[in-house]
Amino acid sequence: MLAEAADRAGSESVANMQRIAADSPPHRALQAMMQAYLSKEHLEEIERGCAVAALGSEMPRQAPEVRRAATRRIKEMIDLVARQSPDWGQAGAHERALFTVAAMVGALVLARAVDDSRLSDALRDAALKYLSP
Repeated sequence: MLAEAADRAGSESVANMQRIAADSPPHRALQAMMQAYLSKEHLEEIERGCAVAALGSEMPRQAPEVRRAATRRIKEMIDLVARQSPDWGQAGAHERALFTVAAMVGALVLARAVDDSRLSDALRDAALKYLSP
């Protein structure tokens, strides 16, 4: 049941990012995805937001089926980010997508962890600044 829940939560996160990319001009899709992911709204919707940001630190203690479901959805997110990158298809594009997803998730986790709203905003803003193509 946990594997199914992890799969569904991950599927919803990926689908949301796919919608954002589809609704954006191709040259702005990655930026739109990053802005939505690191938005104040996403920061505050812990129960409905990114499952990896909410539960990622618990994954090592989960059953293999749960981790497999999470892994599949994380790979989908990485692939989605890679396909929206201006350097898609070139050497280093996949590695840049790996870093982008890791930085987005990490920034959101930290922004949610602190009790200082200015620091939370600064973490999200810095991630957007340095991740922007």
